Amino acid sequence: MTDIAADLRELGEPLRPVKRAIERAAKAAGLDYWRAFDIWYRKARRIESSECVAVAAALDKKRKEAARNELHELRTRLVRLESLLAQSDPDFHREAIAQTRQQLRQMD
Repeated sequence: MTDIAADLRELGEPLRPVKRAIERAAKAAGLDYWRAFDIWYRKARRIESSECVAVAAALDKKRKEAARNELHELRTRLVRLESLLAQSDPDFHREAIAQTRQQLRQMD
């Protein structure tokens, strides 16, 4: 079993201010603020399995969204690089442009 308090902290990142981080984590997991607060600070005497599932699902969703954003950013950087190379001297940078285009095709 995972540490649900650590998962809540990851879900609430960035962690400053802490109150806002707890609010973000609670909202994402569908928990009440004070319930999330007790879990966050490990004050909860008992944690329901439905709470564990909700936090795990919200954390999975956040991680997938972060991966999609990272992939989009990488594609944007590669397109920008291809454009800069083509503008400066397309004949000289022909191989680099071809490699960049190949990498973009592999991402799709």
